Amino acid sequence: MIKEYKTHYKSNNFLLYGFSFFKSLQFFGSLCVPFYLIRLELSYTWMFVIETIFSVCVFLFEVPTGIIADKFGRKTSLFLGSLGFGISFFILGFTKNIPFLIFSQIIGAVGMSLISGADSSLIYENAKSVEKSPEEISVIASRYSGFSTVAMLLAFPLGSLFVSSGIMEYKTALGFVFVLTGIGLFIASFLVIFIKEPKSENGNSEKSAKSSILENAKGCLEAFTNPSLRRTSLNYSIISAFTFLMFWFYQSLLFENKVDIGWNGFVAAGFNLAASLLLFASGFIQKKLGTNKTIFLSALIPGLLYILIFAFYNNLVVILLGIFGVTMLKLFRDPIMITQMNTKISDENRATVLSGVSMFSRIVIAIFYPLSGLLMDSNPKFTYLIIGLATVLCSIFLREKAE
Repeated sequence: MIKEYKTHYKSNNFLLYGFSFFKSLQFFGSLCVPFYLIRLELSYTWMFVIETIFSVCVFLFEVPTGIIADKFGRKTSLFLGSLGFGISFFILGFTKNIPFLIFSQIIGAVGMSLISGADSSLIYENAKSVEKSPEEISVIASRYSGFSTVAMLLAFPLGSLFVSSGIMEYKTALGFVFVLTGIGLFIASFLVIFIKEPKSENGNSEKSAKSSILENAKGCLEAFTNPSLRRTSLNYSIISAFTFLMFWFYQSLLFENKVDIGWNGFVAAGFNLAASLLLFASGFIQKKLGTNKTIFLSALIPGLLYILIFAFYNNLVVILLGIFGVTMLKLFRDPIMITQMNTKISDENRATVLSGVSMFSRIVIAIFYPLSGLLMDSNPKFTYLIIGLATVLCSIFLREKAE
């Protein structure tokens, strides 16, 4: 089997790298808020309600779509996922009708769920089929993520420059960047067709589906019933939800400070790149401060930065400091928190507990989305103060205790 499959191994890697690149060409990435508020003329509340529907659907479809990957293969799952995701972006790019917008979110959630996990699983099985070591598989997985990062760093600025260029009417251009993103996903789905999938060792899909649902439920419960794990799980889920909101707020902050929309993509590319550099220094920072103090400060500082934004609402330097600080620390703390949870979970329950925490995090975000929308429609400036105070309080009350 190894000799037979070796001829397909390298071509599979290149196809997967191409898939990673094209599915991550998110030309719309730094333009979501102008898209909703200006093109669609919706309120913040409606914007977050529609995104809540997407988040809840991803949560609901996570296990059912996993059955498709188990029964019909990762290749099929990736093809259907990228195709469905692409269709959802086409709908977003052309329609202004709320029922169609909601339908696009449901289709997009199915697409994302089909892709989630299937790509990393295929990378692993592809490398394992030619007896690659864990270290070599890790390198391949890192390259796969690298192509995704490069695509986003290119697409964010290009999308915002296109919208601000005047090549196309402003509102039309805000829709067209979603169409361009959809085209990228269609190219990704086309590349998947040529992948040669290795044989999967998965068992019966029906049994897998039933056990997955039960295991995720048990995992979610253990994350919050286990005393040593509860504080860490709540810290991760709640602080992550508060800091994740900045990925939406930064576009409003730039707009309210009269920054040309052409700069949105460069700001988004900048904080993603800066976060990557900060992650490389993670070991050094934890060694100097200690893990518990690092976790505490990575929650406290974003809260203080939100309050700083409130206090200096019209100071662009402070606004940029707040945007970069909150987003960078959100991306920085996630892997540290996951590692911290891993140290408190038994080997046999690790996957299910982490899956349960991930699903709970989606629920928390879904709850905060509409609340944030209502606050933003009421008073954007005070929204940052309220979220800042809530983040500071949670960072203190959910602080990791010294072992």
